[in-house]
Amino acid sequence: MAIDDDNNLGTPTPDHSGSPPERLALRSSQVRAIDTIMAFLAGEDPRRALVQAPVGFGKTIVIAELCSRLIRAGRARKILIVADLRWDALSICAALRRYHPAGDPARSSGLLRVGQYIGGVSVPGNVVVATSQRLLGRAKVQEQGHGAPLVDDEILDGIDLVLVYEAHPTTQSALVEFSDKISAPLIAFGISADERTLDLFGGKPLWRQGFEQAILEGYSLPPRTYRLTSALEASAGSPWSPARIREVVTEFRDKLFSEAFPDRTIVPKTLIFTTSDAQANVVVEACRQVFEETQDFAVKITAHLPNPYEVLARFCTERRPRIAVSVDMLASGVDIPAVECLVFLRPIRSELLYQQMLGRGVRRIDSGSLQAVTPDATEKAFFAVFDAVGVTAEGHFATADRVPRQDHHRLTARRVRLSDLLAGGVLSAGAYLRFKSRRTGSVTTAVVRDDGRLDLLDGRVFSSPSAAASAVAGYPLNGWTAWVTEEEDAPLDQLRQTMLNAAVDDLDKLAQESATLRKAADAEELESPDGPDSEAGSETEARVRCLAELRRLRRDADAGKPHRLSVREFIALWGARGRDAHLIEIVETDLSNHGLVTVPDFRLVTREDQVTVGLSADAATVPSDTFERDAVDTPLTDLTGTTRVSEKLEPSKIRQRPERGLVVGNLPAASLDVASVKPDATIEQAITTMLLHDYSQLAVMSGQRNLSGAVTWKSIAKARHQKRDAPLSAAVIPAVEVSYAEDLIDVLPKITAHDFVFVRGPHNTISGIVTASDVVLTYGVMTSPFFIIGEIDQILRWIIEDAIDIERVQVLCDAGGTRRIDGFHRLTMGDYQRVLENPESWAALGWPLDRKVFSQWLRRICEMRNNIMHFNGDPLPDDMVTTLKNFLALLREYCP
Repeated sequence: MAIDDDNNLGTPTPDHSGSPPERLALRSSQVRAIDTIMAFLAGEDPRRALVQAPVGFGKTIVIAELCSRLIRAGRARKILIVADLRWDALSICAALRRYHPAGDPARSSGLLRVGQYIGGVSVPGNVVVATSQRLLGRAKVQEQGHGAPLVDDEILDGIDLVLVYEAHPTTQSALVEFSDKISAPLIAFGISADERTLDLFGGKPLWRQGFEQAILEGYSLPPRTYRLTSALEASAGSPWSPARIREVVTEFRDKLFSEAFPDRTIVPKTLIFTTSDAQANVVVEACRQVFEETQDFAVKITAHLPNPYEVLARFCTERRPRIAVSVDMLASGVDIPAVECLVFLRPIRSELLYQQMLGRGVRRIDSGSLQAVTPDATEKAFFAVFDAVGVTAEGHFATADRVPRQDHHRLTARRVRLSDLLAGGVLSAGAYLRFKSRRTGSVTTAVVRDDGRLDLLDGRVFSSPSAAASAVAGYPLNGWTAWVTEEEDAPLDQLRQTMLNAAVDDLDKLAQESATLRKAADAEELESPDGPDSEAGSETEARVRCLAELRRLRRDADAGKPHRLSVREFIALWGARGRDAHLIEIVETDLSNHGLVTVPDFRLVTREDQVTVGLSADAATVPSDTFERDAVDTPLTDLTGTTRVSEKLEPSKIRQRPERGLVVGNLPAASLDVASVKPDATIEQAITTMLLHDYSQLAVMSGQRNLSGAVTWKSIAKARHQKRDAPLSAAVIPAVEVSYAEDLIDVLPKITAHDFVFVRGPHNTISGIVTASDVVLTYGVMTSPFFIIGEIDQILRWIIEDAIDIERVQVLCDAGGTRRIDGFHRLTMGDYQRVLENPESWAALGWPLDRKVFSQWLRRICEMRNNIMHFNGDPLPDDMVTTLKNFLALLREYCP
């Protein structure tokens, strides 16, 4: 087994054996690539460049020769090589330690002193190989320090050049920023590049060679494709059952010997890629049954095995096993020249991943080595690709490439999951996570499954990091801060922020494109009566601004500088002026993704109250087995007033929680200053204070938090009636106290019984007094829009019923007949909108009004109606109430 290049440079472990260095001749294409890079670095102010090379090109040889030339010529003192995967980084280390410059046969040892910055290992050298997680994690910690340099580690000091080995676009962007900050040029190596990656490198690669050219030059083998039609026909239906998998394996067996290798009797070395570890088990068993073979014929090689690399070594060098089934562990980073068959049982949307997988088959191998593992083979002239999912279809990636970008955008509208980190390349299947209890010091290890779930070593499986952490600790924990990666000691939250930053960058680019198109349309003054539709672009731009601001809030919170702002200012980040159920869901999703909370909970106070936006790791949440704990390894407390963050086990099926109505803290009176007298005051002082403030009751307090009771005109009159010179203590009655976070509907009986209640606010102080009149006023303000909307609905129905036939309405609103609209009474506000936006229907009204303007207003009315009917805890802004009233006045004027 060798590294992911065709140079057979050995296993991916550090070489301490003292074996002689590898001496290899460079191919002409490799020489051209190196010469091009050297010329680029010799130019004026080189910053960054992209080198695109096909699988099997020999990127590690090119990197090794490049480092050797630069250091030997004194043009670089220290070079940093960065890889995403630990396996790739260790492979590069091993290759560099054995590499010998091809044109210097007299050397007995390599010029390169290879250092490591991988996992917990830090080894100095003039060429340092690092994993991106550790490097960027270290850089982030240093950047957040007060005046500290970007990287203060001696091993990383004085970097003259950064070389990036096959990094994910998200990582690549962060590494470009890193290289800019340390003023070092960056050369990135990759198989292919998407549009965003090309933008990082000036729109085009410095040097490029395609897969076809590699085949023509003779160092890569061509594929022959065979479609497994039974699987393709069934793939769009129900999930693959064991029976269906056996059918697919049977077709693979038949085509293997009838079409691909008709002169063979021994199954060629075959790699099968599946969707999950569980499916891999089923495929292994199906292969043994279909081929009627023993246990050692087909094996699974995934991170779930205790010894995957031992099994892989046997597959590479021994006659058995013949078939290896994996998910993505063998997609890159390994060189198995004897593999002659690839079988795709998993859908692939990334062309880069697909090309990496093809790289397992392109390697050449001499006849003797091939026959050592496959005795009836004469030579390897091609490799066979068996496609069960349509990945080889023409135009597949022209469509598939767009899917990840759309998914990336949706990341900003729902809670991030581990599966997103896997899809984004910031976390690898099979990665080990560690959780250390601060209470006991015990360490628990978990393995990331390829489906995004976590396996504990005791066999338990969890669908989220928080569920796993809570099970280990025995109480709710925020798993995103509790679990850290075993290799880089980076919390999962750090990887989540990297993913979100990439999503924001992606959205930002889309927003800029939308703005450009909108400006062009405005400049051309399109003659369409409806004009250009720019709402989608405007919404995207607003979303980018919101997420960028959240990124700033998180950065400042990390630095110990949380922001304090009013709830009105806070929800304005989302372009909102009120807190309806839809907005609350979006806000809490965004806060959860960014590891933030508001204290107090922004939902439980008025829009004028102040909240602090800080890290969720510093706050407590409500107890629930589905809620994320917002304090790492700290006992759950009874603290309230912190934004509750939930992690849904099945996001598509389980709501975060039911919508809630008003809470006491939403009433303005709940957060007004409370006038009071001390327990030793005179009754005259109480009377004077009540007269000056026009109060009917007054708090008796010995401090902001110590409520002793209350006095009212009724209690004073009763005390003085019994004794003319009665002291204040005789007039004091028990105080009824409620929390600002309680539902108002639950508090109403107390207000009815006692006329008023005192409110204990988020900081445990008495923050206000709520009376029956306060409740009546609040409900009055909130219910008036209901009556206006009701009248608007009724008038619109009358207008349509008077001017338009029901048949026409049915065509516009229920063409399929599924809703059974048999009368105007069944129409909704959305139906009114569809009918009146239709030019023919509008003409039937005969109104001397503009249809476009009226439709825009009606669309706004529909949005307000949905807001109101889903119970917005805040009163509608005055201008929105005015809009409703003006629209109603217009309808009344034209109502028949």
